[in-house]
Amino acid sequence: MAIRLRTGILLLTLLVTSGCFSPTGYLFTYSTVPYDLPYDHVVSKASKKCVVDITQLKEPFSQANLSVVWTSRAVVEAAARAGLKDLRYADLQTLSIMNGTYLRRRLVFYGE
Repeated sequence: MAIRLRTGILLLTLLVTSGCFSPTGYLFTYSTVPYDLPYDHVVSKASKKCVVDITQLKEPFSQANLSVVWTSRAVVEAAARAGLKDLRYADLQTLSIMNGTYLRRRLVFYGE
């Protein structure tokens, strides 16, 4: 009985900290949401895509709020490399580890 109780508590703790019961987990979160582009038109399937990463690393122990942010090249350069001339839609992917200690946001643009 005690083993089942410990296993149940451990499983519940893992589920809560990994984001199964809330939109963001304390240990690990990965989500993809549509990103709103500044114009309104009908979204159609795109054959090309480009990716722009924005990564942040925070120091979690002190209250100094120290962090480092780096990004891949600008959106225009990434779109030019992928051959994009017409942006159709975009997705925002977010990866968070240890409640935002490591945070990566990835913009994925789709178009022709």
